[in-house]
Order: sequence, then structure tokens, then C-alpha cells
Amino acid sequence: MKRWLRRLARGLIGCTLVIIGLLAWNLRPPAVGEPTDFAPKAASADSSFTPVRLRVVTWNVWGLLWLTPHRAERLQRVAKEVAALKPDIVAFQEAFVKADREQLITALRGVGLDHSRYFQSGLVGSGLLLVSRFPMESEGFIRYTSNGYPHALTHGDWWAGKGLSLSIVSLPDGTRLYLANTHLHARYKGNRYHTTQLAQSGQLLPWVKRVHTTGWPALWIGDWNTPATSDVLVPLVEAGSWHLLNTEKSRIDHLFGSGPSWEWQVIAQGKLKGHLEAAPEVPWSDHEACWVDVELRRPW
Repeated sequence: MKRWLRRLARGLIGCTLVIIGLLAWNLRPPAVGEPTDFAPKAASADSSFTPVRLRVVTWNVWGLLWLTPHRAERLQRVAKEVAALKPDIVAFQEAFVKADREQLITALRGVGLDHSRYFQSGLVGSGLLLVSRFPMESEGFIRYTSNGYPHALTHGDWWAGKGLSLSIVSLPDGTRLYLANTHLHARYKGNRYHTTQLAQSGQLLPWVKRVHTTGWPALWIGDWNTPATSDVLVPLVEAGSWHLLNTEKSRIDHLFGSGPSWEWQVIAQGKLKGHLEAAPEVPWSDHEACWVDVELRRPW
């Protein structure tokens, strides 16, 4: 009996140490620090601006390792379909697997999007991948301090180290464009994480204000996991003077444009979805891709 108890004790101690190690690993700082570049726009930048058209895509690709059906086959199709759109900027969510990210990056590089950044955070990664036709000048990552619970293993949000990535790309005429990509905590049944979403939104509020005060345009993209008119997003919309660009009103995937004295003119918009031919019951993703063609203008 004593030998059995010793083995049990060693097993419990070992399990405890593993859990502590995983918790500590998940709480490490993100690979990319918080944003620091908020240089204001110079008045001379206005005289050189040329209106520019952009095709922007957001897509939660449902790329959970082991937990989603036919993941490799689906992501192969997603890469093909998103490249066929010939976009300028793509924000992916749930791109957790490195091989999937490489496939997406390679496909988009084939249509001229040579710049990409993944924002590693937490044990399994943030899932946030940004791919751009334009060079990235800087990037930062704001990790959500309120992000669910470690014991909610079937939800997994806490272990993903979710947050918002904030990058700056340089448009052809030198105009700086802020690009934000995020994935808020899922609501789950009964909207049980509403207070968590409110906390995440509140954490973003000062960053939204800082971007607004620079005077540069910005795109706020992602799987917000809440309607655009919800009390989670309205404070951000008001503080940053955001304008909803995908006005067909996707349920939870939104693209917003902002910037004082900048105008985002929507030219076209649409959604992209489908099913695997080899497994017709399996969609490419549990989210539709949302895309918009917009023209960035100065309304003088």
C-alpha cells in the first residue's frame, strides 16, 4: 500500500508540475511587444496623397489542430480561394498551424502579397496572420488581459493568448495605413462571456484613441464575435470614428475604416464560402470570408 501511495504521490506531483509549466508558458509575453509608433501625420502629407483602391479580406479559417475536420484539405482550398480574389490586404484568424500559415502566405505571395506577419502569443498562438501587398513599417500586439479561463479547455480562448495586432503599412505614395486584426473571445451559449468581451473592448479603447489622434487612416478587421451594433463595439466605433465597410452586415466578422479627414468609399463587397468536393458536408471554414473593395480618399 505504501508503495502504491508513493507512486500516486509522484504522479500527482508530476501532473501538478506539468500544469504549472503549461500555465507559465501560456503567460509568457507575446513575441511582439505592444505598439509604440504613433507619430502624427505631417500637414505636408496631404499634398502628396493619391486616392488608392484596396481589396481587403477577413477570414476566420477554422484552423484548429486535431479539433476541426479535414483541416489540411480545407486550408489548401482556402489558400487557393483567397488568392483568386487577388486582394491587397488579408487578415486571418485561427491560423494556428504553421504549415497552414505557410500555405496561405505562399499562395498570396503568388499574387503579389510579399509581406506577412504572424503574432505568436500564448501556448497555441494568437491565430492572427496578416498578409499585405504593401511593406510593413512596424507592428505591435496587444494581448487581452481578460481572456476566459484556463480550466475551460473546450473553449480554449485563454490558451490561445488572444489579442489585437496593430501594424503600419506604407501605401505607394507614402501614406501610412494602420492595420488592426483581432479575434475577440467567443460568446458561446447564452452569451456567457459578455463581460469578457466588454473588458477586451475596454482594453482596446485607449489604443483606438491613440491611432485616431495620429491623423492617419486605419482599418480595423477581424472576427469580433459580436454584432457591429453591440455594446461591446459601439464605444470603439464612437471613440475612433469607425465606419462599417462590409455593410451587408456579417453577423460577427467586420471591417471598419477610420481616420479623421479620410473617406472610405465602398466600391464593392461580398462573401466567400463553399464546401469540400471530397466531403460535401464539410465547409471550407465555419466562417465566411468577408471582402470589400474600397477607395481611400481625402474629401476636400
